[in-house]
Amino acid sequence: MVMKQDFKDDFFEMMRLIVESSSLAFARAADGEANILKNNTIGNKDGWLYKKDKNLIFRADLRKSLLCTDPGYIYGLSCSCCDETNHKYLLDVVKTDLGHLTFSNLWVNSNFSLFHEHFFETLKKSKKDIVICTNKKAKISNLGESIAVKDFIPISGNCVVYWEKHREYVKGFLDLKACSCNNTIFLFAAGPLTEILIHEMWNVNRNNVYIDIGSTLDPILFNRKSRNYHSEGDEFADRTCVW
Repeated sequence: MVMKQDFKDDFFEMMRLIVESSSLAFARAADGEANILKNNTIGNKDGWLYKKDKNLIFRADLRKSLLCTDPGYIYGLSCSCCDETNHKYLLDVVKTDLGHLTFSNLWVNSNFSLFHEHFFETLKKSKKDIVICTNKKAKISNLGESIAVKDFIPISGNCVVYWEKHREYVKGFLDLKACSCNNTIFLFAAGPLTEILIHEMWNVNRNNVYIDIGSTLDPILFNRKSRNYHSEGDEFADRTCVW
């Protein structure tokens, strides 16, 4: 398992790992996560908001989630072509080696067409059960024709506030879910909370595959094109990122 920091090669290596590996985590950190770590007030169109000096429990847990050096634990970070400042910043935050680092944009921009073409087929090929963790408003049934979803872990409202209000319960719930499954693929789309959730479940049971899919399935789960790369012909849809 070696990431090469090549936009296309790393994509297909991750597809291979999803099928062949029984112990894998892929967590992605970009400008949102970087700004939280810097304790800057930041939010986005998906409805989450981190407030400077207020949500420090969330910030601390996010920081700790980026320090894993276990074999099988891969981080996607901002690239120098899209966000050079946070590329350098996040490289200093993580502690793992370069072979376990790739692009936070691995599923998107010019790779989104590859994601659309290969991702669901890769999940089917793996023959692993699928569990999805995302906002409670997601229309999971819309995935019925593409993949069979065994379970749904809902996240309510602003993921930052949700975590800080219900942290201990959620940790207990994740412990139960992780202990109950082996050789299962967990797909996460929960904003910056995703990195914390993946790390929590990894520490409970490493015999699963935990994947941060971000906004890739928004057109299906929420019936909206939430990002520029969702629209064919957009500048970002054509961008091939460089490390």
